[in-house]
Amino acid sequence: MNLKELKQKMEIGDYILASKMLKITPENVRIRFSREKKDVLEVLKLIIDNREKLIKKFQENEN
Repeated sequence: MNLKELKQKMEIGDYILASKMLKITPENVRIRFSREKKDVLEVLKLIIDNREKLIKKFQENEN
């Protein structure tokens, strides 16, 4: 997932969750994301991938 895809898939709360995972403030996550720091990019990718998997799994179980 590249930077453009990350930006398109980000949702409200992603910076907050990433900040809890990295033990930094949400503002620091935002700044590090704008600077394309590897640790933040990896955590946000993990958050987005897991959200998509969780939604897909839930929707499959509903049918």
